[in-house]
Amino acid sequence: MRPNTPARASDRTIIAGAVHGGWIRARLAAELLEDAHPGSGSGGGGIDALVARDRHGRPVIWASHVEGVLREATRRLRGEDVAADFFGQAGGQRQRALFTSLYTQSNPESRIWRSTARAGFDNRAPQDDTLRVVEYVPKGTRFEGLVECPASDLPLLRRLLQEVDAIGAGRATGSGKVTLSLTEMADSPRGVGNATGRLVLLLRNLDPLCITATATPDNLIPSLTFVPGRALLGAMASWLIADGRPDAATLLVNGRVSVSDALPVPYAPKILPAAEVLAAPLSLRNEKPAGSEGPDPWWALPPTVVQRFDSRSPEAQELRLKRSLKRPEHDLFVYRSAPAEPWVAFRPRLRVRLRNGRPNPNQPDPSLFAIEQIVEGTFFLCEILGAPEDMYQLAADLKPFLEGVRWLRIGRGGAPVEAVQIAWSGIPSTVVTSSRAILTLISDLMVHDEYLRWCTSLDEASLRQLPGWPADLRICPVAQDAVAVYGFNGTSRLWRMPAYGVRRGSVFEVEGDGVAELARMAAEGRWLGERTHEGFGRFRLDETLPGLTNEASAPNNVTSSPPDEPEDAIAATTRTWFEAHHALSKTTGSSDRRPSLSQWLDLVGALGRNESSALDSRQNPTTAGGKSWCHPDARKILEKLEAVQSAAERTSHARLFVRWLRAEMRREKKAREKKA
Repeated sequence: MRPNTPARASDRTIIAGAVHGGWIRARLAAELLEDAHPGSGSGGGGIDALVARDRHGRPVIWASHVEGVLREATRRLRGEDVAADFFGQAGGQRQRALFTSLYTQSNPESRIWRSTARAGFDNRAPQDDTLRVVEYVPKGTRFEGLVECPASDLPLLRRLLQEVDAIGAGRATGSGKVTLSLTEMADSPRGVGNATGRLVLLLRNLDPLCITATATPDNLIPSLTFVPGRALLGAMASWLIADGRPDAATLLVNGRVSVSDALPVPYAPKILPAAEVLAAPLSLRNEKPAGSEGPDPWWALPPTVVQRFDSRSPEAQELRLKRSLKRPEHDLFVYRSAPAEPWVAFRPRLRVRLRNGRPNPNQPDPSLFAIEQIVEGTFFLCEILGAPEDMYQLAADLKPFLEGVRWLRIGRGGAPVEAVQIAWSGIPSTVVTSSRAILTLISDLMVHDEYLRWCTSLDEASLRQLPGWPADLRICPVAQDAVAVYGFNGTSRLWRMPAYGVRRGSVFEVEGDGVAELARMAAEGRWLGERTHEGFGRFRLDETLPGLTNEASAPNNVTSSPPDEPEDAIAATTRTWFEAHHALSKTTGSSDRRPSLSQWLDLVGALGRNESSALDSRQNPTTAGGKSWCHPDARKILEKLEAVQSAAERTSHARLFVRWLRAEMRREKKAREKKA
């Protein structure tokens, strides 16, 4: 559809969504009329431009691309000022509409396009080193996402959707033709309930989330694996101010309520107030894995069960004599859904996405940079503490968000985050039956010493200076570390000076009559150090190290992190194929005819194009050149490929087998050249 061309009613169906407090939420759908390449951000597997995929491996159209094509349409129709007002601008206001990425429930077979440059205008011979391979999503694929915007902006959004007729790369050449529709959503607000002194929230990010871990990133912008309490507090305060309730935001910023860190959890708990999650204690150690033997890399080996030990336990002391123990990674968390359940160690999934941008608007060429993101659909658990009357007022002000009909904008770019579940409860009491306990920091601890310097490690003398610290209490540090704390000042729009503190997960042994007083402090929400209303200084007391099962040396039910590539298992399988048929790599010393490397590559290409006769034409060759497929080892490989059910997996098996074959051929060639 060309600009300023009216759309037919059959092409676009736009219905007003449910309106809540002047805001509207609707479902945005996109159906491809032609093959489309909606974006890449990654490369590999012999393909120059891969299609971006979500956490389930399905194609996705990122929200930034949807916003980009709509912004261009606004510039054509209404000018730069309207585009900056509706979609925001650098250093100015945020965009009013909040889009999620467009996801698909299907996983269609990709289509591979190959192209090359001509040698000249009148010479169609391909130039050397110009072959380009691009993966495309086939036409007919349907994507869906959500959009939230003020109801007054609906006419403009309706007009912009009529203007967009193509997405992705190659729009000017006919690729990515699309039809867009906006349909009504029937929201069903849940009840907020009766306010108490503790509100537990289960959050979920609808799009990838980046919480920048440094104030001075380079071309890689790293992300934290959780949402700090200060970021969550700032997001709620910003939401209230934008909603015309600046007085309500004072409940958050003046310290009358305390917002904890939102820590990731592997799945949604059944009983929300009973769930527990914390960063892995620093004294939780595990044995380093032994080196792999053989040609397979470590990521292609079957996973092993990880055993985690308390660093003070006899088992850990015995292992330390044999080999060193490994400290927990910075992104490792421990979780249990109820106090009687065993702890589970897990890592949230992260993705690195490549982007192009211009830090300077006058820069002619865009700069390539990468963003580390927490994948979409990750659950986070947090709690808000305060006096019941303050919590009642806060719940009334945040009612649309708590009901699940509005979103928060959190992190870099303002990713939409929704409240999946809420629960009111009393503050759980800490049960410590002895005068000796383990104190574990749930969040970072910030405190100044007598010279107004940040403390990066704590001893008994520095802890005694903390307000409210019990007098009759002895402390022994077990494992602690320093951490840098970064922040952003929304008023000045500048980064804060970095602060330093004691890292979450630090472990101390406490002993004395003051242990009971510490337990009361935790039960009443009286935390340690400074900026406690932003989530700092939270701690817990346990008789055994949290993160271990009942038996300290028993292995945990560890949820291992996902492999770097989904084809790792296929790489190990095809390696066994190659070892069983190693003779296929022999190029000299035998009169038997074997398929050449180019013939193997032709087979991979035929399987990638889903040719029905790709295997049959080689198992039953009719040409002289095809007789080489009659080699016994080659026929065995063809039979193994035929046994693979999925066409996509069959192509991956063939491609990775050829990689092993090519690597061995190169090794043999170098060995012959060295002898010569």
